[in-house]
Amino acid sequence: MNHVLIVCRSVTQAQRVGMILTSAGITNRVFRSPMGLTERGCSYSVRIAQQPLRQALQLLHDHHIQPVKIVSQDAYGYTEVGQHDLL
Repeated sequence: MNHVLIVCRSVTQAQRVGMILTSAGITNRVFRSPMGLTERGCSYSVRIAQQPLRQALQLLHDHHIQPVKIVSQDAYGYTEVGQHDLL
């Protein structure tokens, strides 16, 4: 099953994203981002299924939250997803 990681600047932002998504019924998990996803080193991500991505990004936009990046995770690794293409 493919998943999407919403990469956030801090644990606080990731937790806020997680709460917003949970309140909308989107299952998610907050965790420390895998190495190499950001140049800055320490970041946190929120993992969701691929299917509710558009809804999740619209919710974040409505709450004025700008993630560092969105990456798709599959069996082969990570691929960055263009956020603006999805809204």
